[in-house]
Amino acid sequence: MSGVLYTRQRVFNEKTILDPEDFKNMLEKAELSLNSFFDQLVARINPQAKNHMTNEKNKKRLVLFCYFLAGLNNKFINEVKAEVGLLLDRSGASSSMIETLAGAGLTVRRETTARHKARHAEAHTVTVGKFLLDNVGI
Repeated sequence: MSGVLYTRQRVFNEKTILDPEDFKNMLEKAELSLNSFFDQLVARINPQAKNHMTNEKNKKRLVLFCYFLAGLNNKFINEVKAEVGLLLDRSGASSSMIETLAGAGLTVRRETTARHKARHAEAHTVTVGKFLLDNVGI
């Protein structure tokens, strides 16, 4: 699983898949040995004893769990952790809080979050500039 997620994130620069069904299909398509892996995880949360809404939330949590689990094996599988870091930063969390959670492996370090913010700002600037050139004719 780590190899599949690493290749998607670092080699092909693809977005994180958070939808449980899409995630399951992506894993099974990329690696035959992962067929039914996600289904087995879902079965272990005892879905028969829970209602539909709880099962859907649990499937989404399992997707995140898979990303965190793969991240234990490979530090470069960190897109979900980066999103958590950006969310914490945007919500006003202190640097020490972000660093504490990074030490626990739940988010990326403060410096990594700053780099992601800079990349997002640059991409936004390029997008706005292109829009203005195409539509306003400046």
